[in-house]
Amino acid sequence: MKFLILGKGFIGSRLTSYLHNQGHEIYNFSRNEFDYRDETRLYNFLIKTPVDAVVNTAGYTGLPNVDGCESAKDICFDNNVILPRDIEEVCKQLDINFIHVSSGCIYTGYEKEFTEEDTPNFGMFDKESSFYSKTKHAGELNLDDNFTNIIRIRMPIEGVLSDKNLLTKLYKYDNLIDYKNSKTDVYVLCEFIETVADNFHAGIFNAVHSNALTTEEVISIMKKHGIENKNWKTVPYEDLDIKCNRSNCVLDNSKSKEIFEFDWGDEEYYILKNCKNIQKELENE
Repeated sequence: MKFLILGKGFIGSRLTSYLHNQGHEIYNFSRNEFDYRDETRLYNFLIKTPVDAVVNTAGYTGLPNVDGCESAKDICFDNNVILPRDIEEVCKQLDINFIHVSSGCIYTGYEKEFTEEDTPNFGMFDKESSFYSKTKHAGELNLDDNFTNIIRIRMPIEGVLSDKNLLTKLYKYDNLIDYKNSKTDVYVLCEFIETVADNFHAGIFNAVHSNALTTEEVISIMKKHGIENKNWKTVPYEDLDIKCNRSNCVLDNSKSKEIFEFDWGDEEYYILKNCKNIQKELENE
């Protein structure tokens, strides 16, 4: 298959490498290399270079984290709300399958495991939500889920100490809060995107593992593999030095299995697998 992957960040770079290794033909651009915000340029590129699917991994998460979105609202809104809609419009004109990587941080609370049909309670209509979460919700509302495949990820993990890896963040943070949250192994996410492209079905899909772990359960596994911060301490959420609220929730992944026969597996397995790889990395330093 031929893919156009928009964005060379954390997800875009991993997806490009994975799909290339699977033998697919890949075109991958950052916005500096190719301004795909320009609909005419994107349209002309796709006329000259037909692809089977366009995958948007671009977005704005703030610097150094979502707190940064509170002071960069124009950039955040443009990248998370306007850009996906413009890309979708071009894909519609050319009848190209469009896959948009979104976020599950538009929910919070533990009254249930949230499904794709649940109205977000930490997005546009909640005054306590972060501006980032509002834009991710607005971005989804701005898209046509009868045409586009929207993939919601949560707290990505992988087997190297990269900046966007949740395990790296936990390793570096001194103060932790003990909440249960869904997570997404980036390699499995790439497998899922390949599956979606090969058997395209429009709609919203939660891309997370089953049986989410708490922070304490995750750091217990990390400690067993020599990944430990001696300054770790668990603090109340209210004691965090943050500018905006954070989403804490568990998502249901059964729709992926129903539509694509895709099994995300247990979260503990992927936490263990990635901790083992990080342990090797630390031992080789």
